Amino acid sequence: MPMKIRLLILSCGILMSAGCAHQNLTLATRGQTTAYTVIQSVNASASQKYAAEELQTYMEKLTGTKPQIVTDDTPLPKQAILIGETRYTAKLIGDKANVADLGDDGFRLKTAGPHLVILGGPVRGTLYGVYEILERFGGCRWYSSWHSVIPKLDTLIIPYIDETQKPAFAMREPFWFDFFDGDLAARNKANGNAMRLTDKHGGKNFRFGGGLFCHTFNPLCPPEEFFESHPEYFSEINGKRSKEHSQLCLTNPDVLKIVTSNLLVRIRKDPTAKLFSVSQNDWHGFCTCPACKAIDDREESHAGTLITFVNQVAEAVEKEFSNVWIETLAYQYTRKPPKTVRPRHNVVPRLCTIECDFSKPLDQSAFEQNHKFVDEIRGWSSIATQLFIWDYTTNFRTYIGPFPNVLALQGNVRFFRDNHVVGLFEQGAYQGRHGDFAELKAWLLAKWLWNPELPAEPLLKDFFEGYYGEAAPMVRQYFDEVHSFHTNTATNPLRIFDDTKKPDIPDDFYVRAMDLWKKAEEAVKDSPAHFYNVRMGAIPVLFASMERLPPFGEIKVWVTKDPQRYGVPEQHRNIASALQERFKEAKNIRISESTERHEQILERIKALANPSPLPSPQSSAIAEDSALNLGQRGTWGDTVKDPLAEDGSAMKLFNTHYEWCTTLPFSRVAFDPGVKYRLSMRVRVEKETGKDGKAFWAGVYDSKNKKGCGNIERNTSAVEKGYAWYNVAEWVPERDHYFWIGPGHFDKKKGETSAIKAVYIDKLKIERLD
Repeated sequence: MPMKIRLLILSCGILMSAGCAHQNLTLATRGQTTAYTVIQSVNASASQKYAAEELQTYMEKLTGTKPQIVTDDTPLPKQAILIGETRYTAKLIGDKANVADLGDDGFRLKTAGPHLVILGGPVRGTLYGVYEILERFGGCRWYSSWHSVIPKLDTLIIPYIDETQKPAFAMREPFWFDFFDGDLAARNKANGNAMRLTDKHGGKNFRFGGGLFCHTFNPLCPPEEFFESHPEYFSEINGKRSKEHSQLCLTNPDVLKIVTSNLLVRIRKDPTAKLFSVSQNDWHGFCTCPACKAIDDREESHAGTLITFVNQVAEAVEKEFSNVWIETLAYQYTRKPPKTVRPRHNVVPRLCTIECDFSKPLDQSAFEQNHKFVDEIRGWSSIATQLFIWDYTTNFRTYIGPFPNVLALQGNVRFFRDNHVVGLFEQGAYQGRHGDFAELKAWLLAKWLWNPELPAEPLLKDFFEGYYGEAAPMVRQYFDEVHSFHTNTATNPLRIFDDTKKPDIPDDFYVRAMDLWKKAEEAVKDSPAHFYNVRMGAIPVLFASMERLPPFGEIKVWVTKDPQRYGVPEQHRNIASALQERFKEAKNIRISESTERHEQILERIKALANPSPLPSPQSSAIAEDSALNLGQRGTWGDTVKDPLAEDGSAMKLFNTHYEWCTTLPFSRVAFDPGVKYRLSMRVRVEKETGKDGKAFWAGVYDSKNKKGCGNIERNTSAVEKGYAWYNVAEWVPERDHYFWIGPGHFDKKKGETSAIKAVYIDKLKIERLD
């Protein structure tokens, strides 16, 4: 009975008509041969044939009874389930089938006398109609690729029904790792570009082609090919054309020709794709040449040059490929819609929510970026023929850390629908399983992308009971509490690169949370499927608990006479071992979007679970460049081979900035408290010819007391040729201190550029001074 009640609640918000005079249809009874035959058109599409097979398969799983499948070149059986448009359909439903009105994904369900009609088009609608019948009246659930609920029924009964369903969005993509599985996606009515949807699933209507999904300026006009001979093709930044981390000069007519030509080559090789992206690279660096600046100033947005450019590309493409849409991103500096320029009818802006708060629905948060986004989506909605959204639904810094955003998801989907969004891309933990409530979030999103009005509470109850079994009450208690902490969104937003150690969720909560997950595990110890789901569900709590313990096992540099002080405590080892066990069970866990951070955390967990023997006492130590942290790798700097470095490797800092980009936290250094140390560094500077200015600056900073502990700064005229040692500081270190270095300062506002080409860091030396 509880399952029946949930199934009825799930149908809320869908137009239905019913009458007492209509009889229920008993499609199958356990232990009896069914009187029903599944009938499909002789011209049925691949997905309609698969729909008939899926209905047959699941009727047998539900009741033990397997109906026969026939085509409509035979007489109509006395009791039939009609799949798709057959030659009998129009007569049975009493009017024209109007399949075209249903679109690619819509369907109509109707009981007609002793018959059940599942009417949909040849793409996906018929298949979705079958899944609706199985889900609502059979109680089938597909929560993940490894966990389904298929009840054992005595009878499969369909009450009188006559309803039509169409999706709220044409393109529906819960971009989570598990939902790339074609069967899981189709069974939950998701049809996104990244999903493995074959012909039997109805294929992909919104497939991005030519390898052009996003951030495509460089592939379409490669700086490696053109910059040396034509620097004017690329952004002018501070009066200088830039190759590294630049965009295109969108008012240059040759750039337009190159991009259009290269795009058409790709479309010709992939003509069945619907979408091709012509979009900015994944960084800033927009062009500020006089021509570009004039358009952007006039349009009061950098989207002015972008949409003007993309419109011209789209116009050229339409002459040869009238069915193709050209997608572009309204992302970061192009989020604000242009004042007068309008996207062509074959241009699809995809507006991105990347800077927003996600603890509450976008239009209900007090965070400043949310207010801006609300204005921006309304602006784009008023000028775009079709608008897509790139939304973010996880913490990309740490997929496996708590990210309590579930209660915002439905409100966001409704908000997008109300602003006439056509396609919704919900980016989650796409590189591996078992991120924070990953399976729940993906499943809920699939439901709401189809129908945003489905009530949240029955869906949550459905998932927790079906996915966690007897552990549902404990998991739900944890879920409710972890979602209760983010209240002051104006100053304390939930953002997609948050640190797990942020104080929003208090330490004592994780003590209670660990206990809840232990009780949950105990409750399902005799149910292997639920036991696995609970063990994986506990990963965020284990990880957050590990992150908040005092740091041990992360030592990169040993310069202490008392190594025992830095031994790994038992609590650390136990938590790290529990994570290791779960990672081994799951096989495809991904910790972070960043490969570097993912690997660093794996190494940290390994070091805590299986600590290495402690080294001997030392008064001096070397920290190679591999021990240093680098912010915004690829943008601020990178690790490179350097034959001049003693180990053949160095950290290269780019000349595009003067940030404190490379650091070594002293939480990673084993040192003796109260003792004075000296830190020095082996560095070389590659100078710009004929320029004098700041070469580098470096120092030690006390993050707790917000003050420096020593520093060094050198002009290009004062640095040695090649590598040289420089003393940075002599001081008494503490765990809140860190070493930092950045390229030399220059005044960007005055149009200055750096006096160096690069700074190279070979290693640091840390030594006691007693």
